[in-house]
Amino acid sequence: MERAMMEHVAVAIVGAGLSGLAAARYLRSEGVDSLAVLEGSPEPGGRAGLLPPTPGARPDDDAAPGRMFVRHSDRAVLDLAEELGVGAEEAEPAQALDALRVDESGETAVSTENIPLGTSWWTRLRNEWVLGRLARLTGDLDPAEPWRSAGAEELDAQTAHTWLRTHSSDDDVLELVEEQLTFEAGLPADRISMLWLLAHVGPVLDDDREPLRLSPVELLERLADAVGGVRTGHHVARIEQDAEGARLSGSWGSLSADRVILALSPADAQRVDFAPGLPSSRVRMQRQWPQAEIVRTDITYWRPFWRNRGLSGEAVFDGGIPAWTFDDSPADASFGRLVAHTYTFGDADPLGADQSVIDAPERHRSVLLASLEQAFGPLAADPLAFVRSSAGPDSYNRAYQSPTPPGFLTEFGPLLRRPAGRIHWAATETAAFPANGTLEGAVTSGVRAAAEVLKARAAS
Repeated sequence: MERAMMEHVAVAIVGAGLSGLAAARYLRSEGVDSLAVLEGSPEPGGRAGLLPPTPGARPDDDAAPGRMFVRHSDRAVLDLAEELGVGAEEAEPAQALDALRVDESGETAVSTENIPLGTSWWTRLRNEWVLGRLARLTGDLDPAEPWRSAGAEELDAQTAHTWLRTHSSDDDVLELVEEQLTFEAGLPADRISMLWLLAHVGPVLDDDREPLRLSPVELLERLADAVGGVRTGHHVARIEQDAEGARLSGSWGSLSADRVILALSPADAQRVDFAPGLPSSRVRMQRQWPQAEIVRTDITYWRPFWRNRGLSGEAVFDGGIPAWTFDDSPADASFGRLVAHTYTFGDADPLGADQSVIDAPERHRSVLLASLEQAFGPLAADPLAFVRSSAGPDSYNRAYQSPTPPGFLTEFGPLLRRPAGRIHWAATETAAFPANGTLEGAVTSGVRAAAEVLKARAAS
């Protein structure tokens, strides 16, 4: 491999999302200073930086980024936040306020079940016997490698919808469970493997404490500052490797490295050309990688006016634009913010949206604000700021979750973390369940990949 006059580093990290930055921080803490963190986007952040700063949150604050939920058990991300001085705020329960449901005709009614607001839906419904059985099944699963568990193939061969309908005849409970699963996973229950669902539930149910909220944008900014030297606008188009090392290149030039951490989702790894090519099974996995693309929109107001009407800000919209909303206003109510999720799996499914509207941002804004006005009144139509996440195949950060279809985990699960020569895989999709797909999973996967690199370097 030609190395004359080429920059060389010990470790190159591709992707400056939470996973890649966590890997870089861990390596630096272990004395590896010869690093290059390469990010294709103009700014670091990845999916944890899903939204740009929200302008106009209040007169003296033009950058109030939206927050995300974390559980009290998500110690890796919470400890990291504490070390970096990023506060996590308790999410206040809204039990005294009403949640709403808006049907496709625009009729609005008080909902009989509050949306789970960051706490797993199975916690809210744990007293139903079908969910108790779910919890018992998870006790037999290996959370790191559920595809190796006893009965994994049988569970992976059926959808969550099929299993639920086979084991309960209570239609009201099942409809509620499947709706909440759609909120949590981003895809309908008839598209999700039962094995994935059980692995995602995990062997230990959440406790009854309300979740915490933290700003992933603030966390990423401080983490990027702590790591230093992130090279944005550096899309890695090609990675070549041989017995001596690896060469990474793009329109920006090239560099060589002893080891590479690819902190991208398997779907985004498809953007990279590998020489020699990756194993055919790994290529198939990346090509078939499922993505629950969710358009998140943060809508900011002068105040959380819906609370004065006895409303929690939580609402389900049967029309699908948005599918649901929740209140993400700060504790001091210095301004109001609703977070709206629109799902992109199509209007043929419950809670799905018309794809032609999603693909037209101005039309999406118009329909979404009209839906909010129906639910919360005329003040909802006049926000201070309306910030929507990017969507579409050219976006690096388009997926929250990757719920797998039947048969996927047992076929491709063993490949998720298996190094390919000098390339090690990070990103939340490679994390152990149930943190897989979460901020916690992003942090732990980055640290795990960095530890692999240290071990490989020590053995060489």
